[in-house]
Amino acid sequence: MRIPGVPATPGQVRPAMLLAAVAVFAALVTLLANLLGLTGFTAEEETVNRVRATVSAAAPCTDSGGERVTFTQDGRDREARFDGCGHTEGEQVEINVPDGATGDDLTVQAAHNAVDSGGSGGVPGVVLLFGAAVAGGMIARWWWRQPTSSGGESQVLH
Repeated sequence: MRIPGVPATPGQVRPAMLLAAVAVFAALVTLLANLLGLTGFTAEEETVNRVRATVSAAAPCTDSGGERVTFTQDGRDREARFDGCGHTEGEQVEINVPDGATGDDLTVQAAHNAVDSGGSGGVPGVVLLFGAAVAGGMIARWWWRQPTSSGGESQVLH
């Protein structure tokens, strides 16, 4: 316990410095993961249109070919490969179609399965990643402080 007005002893400063170092390490790990695109945040957002589509060719989930859907985009009917399975022909599904998508080899996915369909859905992942990095740093420090097999204390990170 620290008493106000009394200087901190080296035994009190060391854990605080260790915690600060682990927090900086965790922040760097989180930043690196974000820069590599592992957290779901990207520099440029791909805009998508949410469209109601009709399953035109159903497929069981054991079939790797996927399903086909038809939908209307910019006033014309289109067909695309649907990254889904287990639907019935004629079933209505909500899909995400990327803006400016053209061509016959278009693949769409269900709107509720989109990576960032929840707006700021990546925030809990970033917070959990930061917490995991802090916990990992503390566990690593604890592990290095364990006694060696000869009974003496390890000299690593003292």
